[in-house]
Amino acid sequence: MKFNFKNFTFRKGLKYFFILGVLATIAFFTAIYRGYFGRVPTYQEVSFFQNMEASEVYSADNVLLYRFDKENRINIPFDSIPKYLVNGLIATEDARFFEHSGVDIKSLFRVLVKTIIMGDKSAGGGSTITQQLVKNYFPRKNHRFFSTPINKLEEMVAAYKLEQQFTKEQLIEFYFNTVPFGQSAYGLESAAQRFFGTTASKLTIEQSAVLIGMLKASYTYNPIKFPEASKKRRNIVLNLMQENKFITKKEEDSLSDLPIITNEKKLVRHVGKAKYFTEFVRKEMNNWLKENKKPSGKDYDLYKDGLKIYTTLNYEMQQYAEEALKKQLKKLQQEFDSEWRNEEPWSKTPVVLENAIKNSSRYKRLKAKGISENNIVANFNTAIPMKIFTWNGDQQVTMSPLDSIKHYLKHLHAGFIAIEPQTGHIKAYVGGINEQHFQYDHVKTKRQVGSTFKPFVYTTAIEKGVSPCEMFPNILIKYPQYEDWEPKNSDWIYGGEFSVWGALAASTNTVTVQLMERAGLKNIINLAQKMGIETALPEIASLSLGTAELSLLEMARAYTTFPNYGKPMHEVFVTKIVSREGESLPIFNEEVKKPVYSEQTAEIMVEMLGKVIRNGTAASLQYDYGLYNCDLGGKTGTSQSQADGWFFGLTSNLVTGTWVGAENPAIHFKTMNNGQASHTALPVNGNFLKSLNNNPSFKYYLTGKFKKPSKEVLNMYDCLSRKGVPSPKKDTIVVAIDSLAIDSLAIVVPSNIVLDSIKLQK
Repeated sequence: MKFNFKNFTFRKGLKYFFILGVLATIAFFTAIYRGYFGRVPTYQEVSFFQNMEASEVYSADNVLLYRFDKENRINIPFDSIPKYLVNGLIATEDARFFEHSGVDIKSLFRVLVKTIIMGDKSAGGGSTITQQLVKNYFPRKNHRFFSTPINKLEEMVAAYKLEQQFTKEQLIEFYFNTVPFGQSAYGLESAAQRFFGTTASKLTIEQSAVLIGMLKASYTYNPIKFPEASKKRRNIVLNLMQENKFITKKEEDSLSDLPIITNEKKLVRHVGKAKYFTEFVRKEMNNWLKENKKPSGKDYDLYKDGLKIYTTLNYEMQQYAEEALKKQLKKLQQEFDSEWRNEEPWSKTPVVLENAIKNSSRYKRLKAKGISENNIVANFNTAIPMKIFTWNGDQQVTMSPLDSIKHYLKHLHAGFIAIEPQTGHIKAYVGGINEQHFQYDHVKTKRQVGSTFKPFVYTTAIEKGVSPCEMFPNILIKYPQYEDWEPKNSDWIYGGEFSVWGALAASTNTVTVQLMERAGLKNIINLAQKMGIETALPEIASLSLGTAELSLLEMARAYTTFPNYGKPMHEVFVTKIVSREGESLPIFNEEVKKPVYSEQTAEIMVEMLGKVIRNGTAASLQYDYGLYNCDLGGKTGTSQSQADGWFFGLTSNLVTGTWVGAENPAIHFKTMNNGQASHTALPVNGNFLKSLNNNPSFKYYLTGKFKKPSKEVLNMYDCLSRKGVPSPKKDTIVVAIDSLAIDSLAIVVPSNIVLDSIKLQK
């Protein structure tokens, strides 16, 4: 009895273990079926299954700017695939393709018996074409434990679901557009071009057999690298086609004797246009991708889902911008090199070169390998062949990595942007001098903005009641509340008085700081941020003279409030996004903002910025570029030591901005004459606007007029007839101006002072 009891218990235990095993298997399969491991699409997702297709970016004038493709892939319809190529695929990979529903049970048993039990590796696998499609489209994941059975079962479930949704012909089309052939050829069309220099529809039977043979091992059977191995594999495919009665024995024999003749064609990836802009679009689209889902509920993928992204950029205007920037930077580089001659611009700050070396990828790579500092130095001083950027085109040279770093450190860089103030539409966007060699986008990098910040000070002061004709002394003042700070003019000239608008036209620091005191530093910061400055601004007095580091993009955004008469407008870069099915998708929504300062202040500031062009530091914009028919405004800005040159120009319908400087602020022109913004940055805007002005299609951007100021505002500018305006002392008046008459700066000259006693500093 005791023995029987134990025997009974043992059998009962086996039964429980069996039941638990069955339940665990069912649970395991259910988890896979429901996609708990991540690869199995739902039936809804399967219904939206499509070929991978790159999203495309278009300009406003319908020019293809860029394709977001990671692979050389050209999708083709089933009708473009030769029938014998389809037959070759079926004969080689899945003879019962038209009989099963995604999973071939007979093949699975063959794999179980021959491959696994008998160890015959030549017996082949059990994956159907549909399962291979799943594998190509949804790459396998490493699950640590049971990866192979999980991945296999996932592929079976997904294949079954695909078979329920699509015809066999559609699945063949998906497969041929997805499968990789090696050597950067993805999909049948790319492979036909890469190896035979033809299209898929024109492939011969023997060429088709070569490509089908490559599916087993694309590198091993590459017809260019290994023609003999490729021929043997091709003939196996032809034999399988004969066995499956897709070709006759006679055809097999004649085709098998043919040599493999390739016509190698290098596949060229889509290079794209306006690369800095399209990279900006890609990064900004990441926010859109987070907020918008496909009908299947899955995330959109720029590289697979074939979106059409229509942007605000005008490609013809973009070309004008690129040409203007290239023309000016080539000229400036020659001047810069000539000015420094045999000297190194970082000679007084050697840490600049040291940091450039240590931040280089070569140094980091050698350091990671544990190479000693002495050997790294030796490596950097060893000349090697390399390709470098020059303004005369890329050049193949023999140069040491150290000399290469020095070569690039000396280069001047630039950024340019053009925005419509009423819409915020970006019409031109140049992030640098060459996107292949320099990836930094200087529309978005931050540098000291210099005097281009002053209009924010003046706007705040005007809003607080300061009149454009109010006079301020041009004298050195120490400010004890700012640790005895004594701001100086860039030209070191003092004496006399400036009107408010005259001080802006001449970019006078002494008066600007007095206006900062009247307006209030916190008020200036608050208004600048409302106008569009997103960077946190330091609450320090020198901010009024432009010591803040801001981007070209946010500065241009803030400047749009001037021709927009106080209304801020965030930049817009996308006007429409269309799915591959042609459905319009939601786009970026920007909140409509109210004016941040009064219309009267706006009228005063537009007039003041116009006088900067007509009478001040930016007068050359008009007379050097023949823009006499245009209502223009603008402001130059040069940071400390001429490290940064800025210019923002505006018409009634366009705001343009340029920054020029070296990658490191410690590298700059020696002299103010060459390094000032009117010489470095302004000409980029000038040449761009000149090109627009010469093209009737773009007259809109230059022939529009600023709003006529109200009588009240015009009266405010009648400086010489205003009463109570203080006069300067009765001695020689020294004033810094660029051009035109003495009273252009609204300086009150006493009657007993003759013209000869007034010193003009140009």
